[in-house]
Amino acid sequence: MKRTPIILLTCLMLAACGSKKPVVTTTTTTTQGITSTQPEEQDPLEPYKSLIGNTFGSWKSLEASGSISIGGAKSLSSSMVMKMERNRSIFISVRPMGIMEVAKLVITGDTLIVVDKIHKRYLCENVKLITSGIPANVSTVQDIFLGRAFLLGTGTYNSSLTTAFSLKERGDKMVLQPVEGEKDFDYEFVFDKALKILAATVKPKDGGKNESYSVTYSNVKKTVAGNVPHDLNVATVISGSKVKLGLEYKSMKWNEEVKIDTSLPKNYERMRGSSLLNLLGGN
Repeated sequence: MKRTPIILLTCLMLAACGSKKPVVTTTTTTTQGITSTQPEEQDPLEPYKSLIGNTFGSWKSLEASGSISIGGAKSLSSSMVMKMERNRSIFISVRPMGIMEVAKLVITGDTLIVVDKIHKRYLCENVKLITSGIPANVSTVQDIFLGRAFLLGTGTYNSSLTTAFSLKERGDKMVLQPVEGEKDFDYEFVFDKALKILAATVKPKDGGKNESYSVTYSNVKKTVAGNVPHDLNVATVISGSKVKLGLEYKSMKWNEEVKIDTSLPKNYERMRGSSLLNLLGGN
């Protein structure tokens, strides 16, 4: 008779080892001198939150060649060279046929500078001009260009931010969302089951006063800085006009010394932010 409890306990332990149910922890509470222990199920997707953070590797600088295209009221398609210093600056040199620089775009802090060398003019505005009003800075734009999830006002998603995000399955995709969104925007990042980013979307909460900002990603490749999409398409609004921005990276050099000139040009005419598309279109 005394052996029966031991046999039953052994069977229960073996059954638990073979179970595919989510990991279960226990919570112990004491009420009016009575102690009770209740099972508490863990989110089966919790480990994936850390894995997503681990796909965003560390980096210091980037120099890439490729192409840039802008579609909207004005259209532009050209070869380009991009340089980045992490959390400091972004530089894009527009070079038709890969030869002479005709225009450049620089982002430093929360400032956007665009220079039209052909017509000797430039603009200097808040970077929100190209992000549909999203409160962005250079780090946010770098995350967008490299396909990294981010927490507005904090930085790139990493394993220490897992509690600030929820992760849900949506069909054959995985959706990462901040638990508490920015006060004016809702946003999410969509991955496939291999943890390669597919899209990012930021939507305003004002019911349409501002346009949504969306990015689709493809051709994700593993680099020394983690998984990086080599093709991206951005849909945004600039000065009330819907614009599409495309970037294609053909080669990437990481963590080498780069120099980026963030100074304003001398003896150039300063243009208003609403003239950005004219500058890029060469008119």
